Amino acid sequence: MLRYICTSLLLFALSWTAFGQDYTQSGSERERQNIEGKEGTPLKKKEKIPYPDKKKGTELGIDISRFLIPVFDEDRFALEAGVRSNLGKRTFFAGTLGSETVSFDDKSYTYESTGFFVRAGIDYDIFVVDEKGNNDNILIGLRYGYALQEHEAGSLTIDEDYWGDYTSSISPYTLNTHWVEAVFGLRSEVFNNFYMSWMIRIKAKISSGNSEILEAYTVPGFGNGSNDFNLGFSYVLGYQIPWGNKKK
Repeated sequence: MLRYICTSLLLFALSWTAFGQDYTQSGSERERQNIEGKEGTPLKKKEKIPYPDKKKGTELGIDISRFLIPVFDEDRFALEAGVRSNLGKRTFFAGTLGSETVSFDDKSYTYESTGFFVRAGIDYDIFVVDEKGNNDNILIGLRYGYALQEHEAGSLTIDEDYWGDYTSSISPYTLNTHWVEAVFGLRSEVFNNFYMSWMIRIKAKISSGNSEILEAYTVPGFGNGSNDFNLGFSYVLGYQIPWGNKKK
């Protein structure tokens, strides 16, 4: 864990250096260049670091953060696995498939839900560093998400002292939800072809059919069903099957 945190911080620092190096000149250096420019001496154009020849392949991974959900919410259980594959030197296809179940019972409300979700989209690597053998990535991307679940309220009780308690139920029915995500994350090769990565997900709901009958306690892959926007987090362990790499 500590090694990965340190690697992530290093990636961020190196990325900031790569993108911000044109603005880190001292005042005297800028002044000298301005003087040379005024005297007619051509200024040397700073060389742009080319995108390195990083490993390409297809990664199969599992999101281990899903196993922590019951620690914070004992009524939920989820699983999630994904695939990531190069489309180009610095672009990736990313897809995930997962499932989630919810079941709880309190004094006035019982609820059950089971369903699955899929996410698919594109990632782009913005990490450019002149370091031989560095296969790490800083990724930004977009996802489309879809969830299909069946949920029900086995019993609903409304307390009323004057008229008496009212009891009802909502039979099982299907609910589908669509959303989009903007993602940002770090991916690091910790051993040969073994990667650890984490991603922050900003999710925006597009639509949710039949939610007026019964609002979902949680939507698989999206989160709180009553929110139009949710924030998510993923921590993935994966193995990359290499292909399309030049022999060195």
